[in-house]
Amino acid sequence: MKNILLTVLLVSSTFVSAQQYLTREARLNFDAGSPLEDIEAFTESGSAVYDATTGKIGVQVLMTSFQFKRALMQEHFNENYVESEKFPKASFKGYYGEGNVAGGLTIHGVTKEITVPARLDQEDGNFVLVTSFDITLADYEVKIPSAVANKISKTASIQVQATLKKFSK
Repeated sequence: MKNILLTVLLVSSTFVSAQQYLTREARLNFDAGSPLEDIEAFTESGSAVYDATTGKIGVQVLMTSFQFKRALMQEHFNENYVESEKFPKASFKGYYGEGNVAGGLTIHGVTKEITVPARLDQEDGNFVLVTSFDITLADYEVKIPSAVANKISKTASIQVQATLKKFSK
């Protein structure tokens, strides 16, 4: 819990507006499966912050928070692929505008600029962020051993859903 709070404080410290919205319960899903193997995971402990005045948006997730159907998959994911001890989190820092989010996506210590479709709807005084996009694992230097290359997709589909509530200091 301490790590999650610290993560939110670090992400939100870059935003200094009265129109801040945040959550520590963002849901992120990813699918890197193939016809031979289902490789899916989710977390409901992502952090997200949005500044409605500037359009700045940030999302951050601890890699160890992803849950898999099988413990062995989770272990391999953290130890062999994303190297969670060395690269404990993934993050996005950018802006929302005109139906897209654009900015830097950092995974496995590598940052790439992306622009992907997103919805950021206002509902009941909150903002609801929904986006879905694909990444190429090699772009983020995630290596797939040849022994399992036919079981793991070269791309991962990522979905993010977050209800951000007004932040009051």
